[in-house]
Amino acid sequence: MVRFLFLIVIIIAILFILNHRSKKTNYNSNLYKRLIFITVILGIIFLLATSGRFILPQILQVLKIGLPFLTKFIGI
Repeated sequence: MVRFLFLIVIIIAILFILNHRSKKTNYNSNLYKRLIFITVILGIIFLLATSGRFILPQILQVLKIGLPFLTKFIGI
C-alpha cells in the first residue's frame, strides 16, 4: 500500500512539472490539471476498494452498535 501511495505521489509530481512547463510554452495546461485530478480520484477509489475489507466491516459494526440508540431516539 505504501508503494502504491509513493507511485501516485511520483505520478502527480511529474504531472505538476509538465503542467508548469506547459504554462511557459503557452500550451493548454488544462489537460494536465484534468490528468492530476483524475489520478488523485482514481488513486483514492483504488485505495478505498482495496482497503474495503478493513473499512467496510468496521462501518457495519458501528452501525450495528449505533442502530438501537438511533431507534430509541426516534421512538421518543
